Amino acid sequence: ASGECRATLEGHSDMVFSVAYSSDGTQLASGSDDKTVRIWDVASGECRATLEGHTDYVRSVAYSSDGTQLASGS
Repeated sequence: ASGECRATLEGHSDMVFSVAYSSDGTQLASGSDDKTVRIWDVASGECRATLEGHTDYVRSVAYSSDGTQLASGS
């Protein structure tokens, strides 16, 4: 590990407070003050989905151990 930035994931419109890798390392979830959760493809850096529905800031995201479910909390 060189400590260099490998990618900047752009898409949230406010601060990001939580990130979590899927168990297989192919996806990254991020939770933001913009009240959304975004699912990112690690290899390409592309946003694959934007999950809406929170009425407050998203403070936590976590994948299940088998990577099939994602929980978010606000």
